[in-house]
Amino acid sequence: MQRSRRARFVLPILALLVLTGPSLSQVAPPAGGTPVFPINAHLTTPVSGLERTKATGNVFVVKGPGFQRALHVAIGTTSPDTNVTQLTVLNTVAVSKGDALLATLFIRGRTATGKPARAEFLFERSTDPWTKSATLPIEAYPDPLRWRQVWVAFRSVETYSPGEVMTSVRLAFGPQTVELGGLTVLNYGKSRSLDDLQGFTMNASPLGKATVVLNPRKTKQTMRGFGGNFCQPRYGANEPFDPVGRYTLSNLKVVHARVGVPLERWAPEPGVYKDDGPARASLLQLQEFARRKIPTVASVWEGPEWMLPGRREQNGKVLPLNRYEDCIEAIAQYLVTARDKYGAPVEYFSFNEPDYGVNFRFTPAAMRAFIAKAGPRFESLGLKTKFLVSDTANGSNLYDHARPLLEDKAIARYLGPISFHCWDALGASEEAYRRIAELARKHGKEVWCLEAGHDAALWQAENPWSGWENALRTALAYARTLRLTEASLMDYWTYQDNYPLVTKDGATPYPVFEVMRQMEAVFVPGSRVIEAIATESDVQALATMGPLKGRTAVLLVNPVGTGTVTVTGLPKSAIVAITTSRSGKIGDLRKAKSDAKGSLSLEVPARSVVTVVAGDHKAAARVP
Repeated sequence: MQRSRRARFVLPILALLVLTGPSLSQVAPPAGGTPVFPINAHLTTPVSGLERTKATGNVFVVKGPGFQRALHVAIGTTSPDTNVTQLTVLNTVAVSKGDALLATLFIRGRTATGKPARAEFLFERSTDPWTKSATLPIEAYPDPLRWRQVWVAFRSVETYSPGEVMTSVRLAFGPQTVELGGLTVLNYGKSRSLDDLQGFTMNASPLGKATVVLNPRKTKQTMRGFGGNFCQPRYGANEPFDPVGRYTLSNLKVVHARVGVPLERWAPEPGVYKDDGPARASLLQLQEFARRKIPTVASVWEGPEWMLPGRREQNGKVLPLNRYEDCIEAIAQYLVTARDKYGAPVEYFSFNEPDYGVNFRFTPAAMRAFIAKAGPRFESLGLKTKFLVSDTANGSNLYDHARPLLEDKAIARYLGPISFHCWDALGASEEAYRRIAELARKHGKEVWCLEAGHDAALWQAENPWSGWENALRTALAYARTLRLTEASLMDYWTYQDNYPLVTKDGATPYPVFEVMRQMEAVFVPGSRVIEAIATESDVQALATMGPLKGRTAVLLVNPVGTGTVTVTGLPKSAIVAITTSRSGKIGDLRKAKSDAKGSLSLEVPARSVVTVVAGDHKAAARVP
């Protein structure tokens, strides 16, 4: 992660996804909106990149809710990026910064394996840096003949003249047939607030009734728990912990820490190592984590110019072969200093996002060559530090980068867990994320997500940290990542003042902090993730069992309207602690009791995060 994150990993900014319920009738939008582009423009605009995914695109005469024609696209193959094949419609009407907009479209279809078709909606600048106002995943109903209406309420983050912003629908989610109809984007300007439009979409799309079935006989990963990134020294801070970092350490159960190594400050010249400034601050962080018995990963972003040629913070820089030994020695001496001077042995090391190059870029072959040299040098110094496998910029890229490393027996002894960052969690295909779990099982490795978040460019928005949208989408990203990749550890980006959980002075927690505490109560260290099947795809459901005997915990994330969720498979007649967070009300706690069959029905508010902890008397005792 770095502040100049590239656009292709950007996810939602102040946006809301809402999907209609079972009715096939069209829901009309509020009056007063001005169309951003002509009606049916999605039927007259060519779909780009058809040849790159062996796709075909046609306009079919098909009866839908409120329309007679639909765009039909058949994707023939997989691709590395979802925007390889996409529909892009330019605005013909100006849009001003802060305008409230409402988009809607209908989708139906299925993948080649029979699953619901997927797409991704974006409202973005039409030129570099492709600034996003909204980016949201879309999924059809399981029934391929049934139309699903999607609503997206958002606020424009910039001012655009005609032709400067585009509505995009990305379609390259592997082999699938997908149909799109009724695409419109209405601009309400300042006449309606975003809250007004969100209220409309919630009423238009209730969750309804859903059931979540728990199966404790089907277990998955054993959780290490949640940790965080502590990287302010990597950005130049001379103090190890800012007020945000001190607050998170004091108020969260931090089971792991990822520390940024300021290599350019540590090794300003060949063979010169300076234990001062930001480098010393990072070493003091490691010392504090060692004191607290918190295991650590040390990661490198930037390198000194004499070692890594190019501009500071330039992405994609390649370490020259004749500098491998210099780089290895600089890292090794940092790790030795951490161990011998600060009493802080480092468990694992990585280059941050080497697949993309933030800022060291390593192909799998180059990474193998580097590890083959570094591993023996580390061992000769008595270092037990191993390399994370890949630590890629997102989950979709992990498989192709990590597989060659895992298949190389010559470096196997130097490798630790598989690692990736989940900035694409809400937009990546299920197949891409499930392959991570499959790769880990094949090679007997744990899966770690060491930059957990939902939007790598959220820092570009105006103070998004204090809003409920950030909290809700963080929960969705965690839930999807844990469910599909079977990660046992997730480190939030960051537990300091960078994507902060609390105000800069460390005095007031944001809603996302409360959600993190809720999820900590479900995914406690030593618990096992168990199968949890939801009858409605809108609600994200995960569950754990243990580590206390008889303890079962459930996470429910509802991004749509109100509904009732019945959870089955809980301990019978157990005291249950229920925590609900939603917009306007954070951390509402109460207690209930499951019935004699282990069933519990909950009223789930719109756009909420609900946790249920059963069989844990300490959790229940916290509830008034």
